[in-house]
Amino acid sequence: MQSKTIFRKVVRGCLGVAVVAGMTACDLDSVLEVSDPSRFTDEALDNPNALPAVANGVEGRLHFLVTGIVVHTGLLSDELMHTGTWSGYEDSDQGRHRPPPGVGFSIASGGMSVRLMAQEAVNRFQRVKQAFPNTDIGKFMAQATAAEGWSNLLMAMTECEGVAEPGGPAVSDAQMYEAAITALTNAITVATSANQTTYANFARAGRARAYLMTGKFDQALADAQAIPKGFQYLARFSEASSSNSLVTLIHFTENKAAGIDARRWSQLDTTRAGNVDVFIDRWSGQPDPRVPIVHRQVPNRLGVDGRTKYFSHNKYRTRNDDVPMTHWREMRLIEAEVHWRKGDFNMAIAKMNEVRADVGLPALTKAGAWTTAEVQERLLEERFATLFLEGQRANDLYRFNLFPTVIGKNYNTKFPMSATEMLNNAKISQPRSCPALS
Repeated sequence: MQSKTIFRKVVRGCLGVAVVAGMTACDLDSVLEVSDPSRFTDEALDNPNALPAVANGVEGRLHFLVTGIVVHTGLLSDELMHTGTWSGYEDSDQGRHRPPPGVGFSIASGGMSVRLMAQEAVNRFQRVKQAFPNTDIGKFMAQATAAEGWSNLLMAMTECEGVAEPGGPAVSDAQMYEAAITALTNAITVATSANQTTYANFARAGRARAYLMTGKFDQALADAQAIPKGFQYLARFSEASSSNSLVTLIHFTENKAAGIDARRWSQLDTTRAGNVDVFIDRWSGQPDPRVPIVHRQVPNRLGVDGRTKYFSHNKYRTRNDDVPMTHWREMRLIEAEVHWRKGDFNMAIAKMNEVRADVGLPALTKAGAWTTAEVQERLLEERFATLFLEGQRANDLYRFNLFPTVIGKNYNTKFPMSATEMLNNAKISQPRSCPALS
């Protein structure tokens, strides 16, 4: 079944000028209506054959958010610095965000669209199941519910406030985490009952992160321990559909609009034989393969602004490269953090060493007992390297209150909610910029 979709060319103002055969611009407005037989009606998608496309559409929309989050939170932190000419990147790099209508990056508009798409998809799957009882909707439900939970999680991590339900009032990021926990718990139940292990682990890993952020350390530990070694969930990209903008916009082969932050240049070694540039692990002095960089392939490489020295990441190299959203290494570091917070410093170090051993780096060692400050320092550095350009560094600086010392004072530390939501939601009294300042 197909629909007739009307496209209308809006001609501003009725000028009363004879344009075509005596017609005015307003007459043309009605003439320029055409049908689009390729579009499907909403009802046509209530069909078992359409469900894979619906579910994949929700999951794909979630993936589409990831590179924007990675770039802008990287600019907000000490991962990336602005080396281009775009005001949006400069605003994120300088920690300044403008109230509507000039507001820059916001995950919330995209995050809320994923959440709404996921909720509508779940309703559709249930309608189809009712109309076609033999239809297996388990995998589709797992995809949609996991995407809904993760959309709430990403909004909580990057926005200082949000909307926990459609049309609802503004709530704190802490309340957004609670909304994520609720949605992810439902996703785990749905995926487990449908025997969808990947989506169950994806949702559980997200819940482990959300529990950690809300101080529910026992629950975070249990979820993290349940994720097996080798697990990873990737945001998928393809040049045929949605390219990885971490390549198209901030890689040395394309548009050099953001490079490695100057605060990290002291750890970059661009003098080694073989023209191989490396990031140096602070604890061993060895090259750290988790933070691959490139600088010397073009002498005196500058950013696209033509003046800033440019050190490129090399983690994502082609437009088709996928981006990790979560993985077992993050879970081991969550375990390490919980053990540190509980005062078991040796176990915390042991969990970090599991991650280091996986990439061939020497174990963290010390003669004598570890102090809480030493373990925290190593934990944050391990998280920087392990989760490099995966969208978590700014949130770590925020939750450990490190923005004043690492970035500076009077910087915004999170992004504002969607300008569209602020302007159109009757329960939000006035537009505002993010109140979270360092």
